Amino acid sequence: MDTVRTLNYLSDLRESRFGQPPPRHGLNLLWWFAHDCVQIDFNGRLTAECNPTNGAFGFHRFHNRDRLLPYSDLLYYEVGNLNSTDSLPDYVTENYTGYSDSSNTDRIIVSFGPRRRRFENVYVTQHSDQVHFDQNHTYRIRTELIKDIQDLSREEFLSEPTNHSEHISIDIHQSAKNNSYQSISNELILFTLQINPSFYRMILLG
Repeated sequence: MDTVRTLNYLSDLRESRFGQPPPRHGLNLLWWFAHDCVQIDFNGRLTAECNPTNGAFGFHRFHNRDRLLPYSDLLYYEVGNLNSTDSLPDYVTENYTGYSDSSNTDRIIVSFGPRRRRFENVYVTQHSDQVHFDQNHTYRIRTELIKDIQDLSREEFLSEPTNHSEHISIDIHQSAKNNSYQSISNELILFTLQINPSFYRMILLG
């Protein structure tokens, strides 16, 4: 298998187009997972708040037969199949149509260590057909990205992010342009006064 790309920032997640556009449920699923299913300890380890081994929330074994993900000594579990769960929150399932469309294409896959109740790795992916997942749209979710999601309300997470750096750049560019225009204006005035001193008296007298 090829190396799975890692998503480090919210901007990486947006660019990947995972869970987009509606009725896909991947973003709501990921927000639920970050807020209700995992805690991050002081050492950056992912402690499970839900137990994949007992089938809660529709978790079930992912056997990795197509080698979608790297080999792991830990077992893989997937969640997000809306055909086989009635315990995920309504905001995750509300757009599910029950048909073979994009409303049930997204999944989260975790490698889980039951002894310490930890998630070793977290991945997001999407179906390429009714059976297989899309290798080109499978991503590892970095712990820092989960932290960022935990800092956001669901409404903030689902909204398109504002590119503050772009706005700052525009403001600086506009300010530079204004300063440049002002400088040119001052030079024109000085030049005019040099060649026509009476022009200054005309301005003062109205």
